[in-house]
Amino acid sequence: MIKNSLRDFDRYRRRKMANLEPLLYRMMNNNKENQSHLLSVDEVKSIVIVRNNKRIGNMFFLIPFVKQVRSAYPKARITLLLSQPWQQSLFEGLGVDEFCFSEFSFSKGIKTVSHIQKLKETCFDLLLTPTPSVEDTLMASMLTAKNKVSPFHQRRDATFTHTYHQSGQHTHTAFNKLYLIEKLTGKTDWPICHQMALSDEELEEGRVAKESVYNGDRLCVAYFRGARGNKKLSDAEWKEILFKFEQKSQQPVQWVEILSPDITEPLLTEAKIFQSKNMRHLASFLKHTDAFLSCDTGPLHLADAAGANCIGLFNRTDPNIYGVVGRTSINIQGIDEFDAPRYFQHCF
Repeated sequence: MIKNSLRDFDRYRRRKMANLEPLLYRMMNNNKENQSHLLSVDEVKSIVIVRNNKRIGNMFFLIPFVKQVRSAYPKARITLLLSQPWQQSLFEGLGVDEFCFSEFSFSKGIKTVSHIQKLKETCFDLLLTPTPSVEDTLMASMLTAKNKVSPFHQRRDATFTHTYHQSGQHTHTAFNKLYLIEKLTGKTDWPICHQMALSDEELEEGRVAKESVYNGDRLCVAYFRGARGNKKLSDAEWKEILFKFEQKSQQPVQWVEILSPDITEPLLTEAKIFQSKNMRHLASFLKHTDAFLSCDTGPLHLADAAGANCIGLFNRTDPNIYGVVGRTSINIQGIDEFDAPRYFQHCF
């Protein structure tokens, strides 16, 4: 309840301060190396992607953009500016040459300024801000780059040398900024992939971990009860969901509950449990289960990025914007919509 109240206050603060945004960006704007003409693909030797966000799901939604930038600029050195050091592991193996972290927060303001001051010493050929939040725009305004590119935003447009209005067929958050790369390169047939890069060794470790938890003949279905705000379901609702799932399944189910710092006790006494602080290890574990059931939250998108068979419960948010997108993943708004025989036939 306290967290939700703080989020509500932050939204109120942002609305009230919105008119001051352009002034702030003008005060911080570093435009000494800006160029009005758009550099060609061959001219771009260095790129920085700015994404200052702490939410796990939003990090996974960034993967397709990073992958497509790598494909579009194969010879460029790519720097990825993230919020926190733990986020680096999610992008390992995707062709990022350097990781930097803002550690943006009021309590670490001096540290953040120090990170940005060091990074601004480099003049990048291309700065990309796929999601121009207040924090991302502020950092983009301070960094040094010849071209600064972002989706158009009325209050933040002056920070960038080139902005583009939303276009393209994608509504999903993971894909709806890919049009920027089409605008920059003139090419429209770039490959689209939302999956993280797990090594053979990591996949084997995940398989061993899963088999150490359960290696029987039942359907091994993992689930996670956590979620933010009003997306979270009560324990009673979860028990009903699991009961109905078993009724719909043509095979007996072995439940595996994924625990976390917020959820330390299992819902069902007969369920197996699994927990890992290493998100890549958790991703590989989930990939080896028969299915993963979760509301719209970070672990769901982690599992989807790992290529697991996901069943996303979207009780509040729009799956067209935030849903799972894997070939063997589905989005439902209630367990009554779940067609178990059809789903598992499609998975296997």
